[in-house]
Amino acid sequence: MEYTPPPKPQLSSRANAFSIAALMSSGSSKDKESPESTIKPLEQFVEKSSCAQPLSDLSSLDPHGDFSSSPSSLCTEPLIPTTPIIPSEEMAKISCSLETKELWDKFHELGTEMIITKSGRRMFPTIRVSFSGVDPEAKYIVLMDIVPVDNKRYRYAYHRSSWLVAGKADPPLPARLYVHPDSPFTGEQLLKQMVSFEKVKLTNNELDQHGHIILNSMHKYQPRVHIIKKKDHTASLLNLKSEEFRTFIFPETVFTAVTAYQNQLITKLKIDSNPFAKGFRDSSRLTDIER
Repeated sequence: MEYTPPPKPQLSSRANAFSIAALMSSGSSKDKESPESTIKPLEQFVEKSSCAQPLSDLSSLDPHGDFSSSPSSLCTEPLIPTTPIIPSEEMAKISCSLETKELWDKFHELGTEMIITKSGRRMFPTIRVSFSGVDPEAKYIVLMDIVPVDNKRYRYAYHRSSWLVAGKADPPLPARLYVHPDSPFTGEQLLKQMVSFEKVKLTNNELDQHGHIILNSMHKYQPRVHIIKKKDHTASLLNLKSEEFRTFIFPETVFTAVTAYQNQLITKLKIDSNPFAKGFRDSSRLTDIER
């Protein structure tokens, strides 16, 4: 008697979609994607990682802080030199003052900490500055960046209530400039108003596409404020030459980037000083009966 194999069981449409054969075929189709679709993103990543963009050509920077299309958005070197450059006679007349200096001094005495998150967190205290000595008729671009203080990584020693060196710094992250969204300012505007960087956000997301400043946790940083004179005949946003800009550094604004506050005194000072922390302030001072 001739043997006839039993008929193969029929799967429902839903079961068939999750069968081994279906999953294998879908996996093989992904492997057969065109080389162009897989290589293109890599080429774009390498291009964006290039530090070849000259300092004198920053026209691709978006004035509202979106650096997703900037060729140098993944460059780890500061886009503005950290070494002091002798300014022109005209730029040398400009001075810059840190507003709310008393508040910054309080934090600095304790060791300022700034929270960094994947989605980005605003700084408190905020960098607010005022300028004098500018030409009322000229136009200026005001920027901010944040550079490492040193090449060390830190840890907080709770038993000593102090920061200690924990080793060498992590690899540097993409350097970014935050162009103040109200730029360019006229000199007349800068003489009358304060420039506030309250919209600056700090992140630890290396792939951030929102123009936030990317930092390493447990590293110390120094914010810097830059003012650039914009030439009338220049079409690009920035045409930066050494004699056309000045950099201002305020040592009391140095901070350590953290994902959670380490010093309880910093937490308390933030809650007591930040007007947006009213909810924390009220809840921390309720009695058991009021709760």
